[in-house]
Amino acid sequence: MKFGVALPNFGKFAGTESIRKISVGAESLGFDSVWVSDHIVLPKGHQGFGRVFYEPLVTLSYVAALTSRVALGTSVLVLPYRNPLVLGKMLATIDVLSSGRLIVGVGVGHLEGEFHALGVPFEKRGAVTDEYIEVLKTLFTNPEPSFQGRHANFDGIVFEPLPEQKPRPPILVGGGGGRAIERAARAGDGWHPVGLSPAQVRDGVAYLIDRLEKEGRGLEGFGVYLRKNLEITDEDKGEDEPLRGSVEKITSGIALYAEAGVTHVIFQPLSGTLDGVLETMGVFARDIRVEV
Repeated sequence: MKFGVALPNFGKFAGTESIRKISVGAESLGFDSVWVSDHIVLPKGHQGFGRVFYEPLVTLSYVAALTSRVALGTSVLVLPYRNPLVLGKMLATIDVLSSGRLIVGVGVGHLEGEFHALGVPFEKRGAVTDEYIEVLKTLFTNPEPSFQGRHANFDGIVFEPLPEQKPRPPILVGGGGGRAIERAARAGDGWHPVGLSPAQVRDGVAYLIDRLEKEGRGLEGFGVYLRKNLEITDEDKGEDEPLRGSVEKITSGIALYAEAGVTHVIFQPLSGTLDGVLETMGVFARDIRVEV
């Protein structure tokens, strides 16, 4: 199992210093990846993210220059928000400049007000996402790409540089529901749910295997990337939060997720301070990772 850390490009700790300290700290502590989230604007009054949200791909470019080893992931890009050619160019460039460290997590999005502000049809987000995934695959593998679809059309163009990774960077599909799993099995290289319990992951993986088989595929080479809160505390947060509690509980929780089929855990460290986040990462690297 591999382990990553979500970077604070939004929320309480959003800022240059915290992004730098957590990304550099993650690399020095032996974590496998760092991840950014995506929103462009937020409806007034929306709770949960705060007001500041750093653009994810610009943030990843900054982090790529600060690091040399960790994978650089998006958790997740709301795919309908951006012109797919512009997005493909930005992603390919990050992969080249980072020497092939990009992981592309994508999703359909859910904030209707954000779609309206960006002039993107909310009701078409699923169809647009499906098509844009295929556009990205085309762009990543062909220096003279062409595509004819309902939402994207191009021909007679040159698209370079191609990504460093061959045949292309992995594409993960985010979401915990059946449609996300179906999309992942049909078009993705991995499934990326958020916040699920081990039992929920187990059920999701069972459905994923069924859908992969229908697509003539299997789990070999296919990743299950779970994003989950991590908190080291004396207070037990319950069975649905196996990564919030004592070192012993978290160690057991990691084992439960591994048994359920998770291949990569992306931690959202919880603490009241930035130093506390860094300490949580250090305790995991020193006292937990070595035991799983």
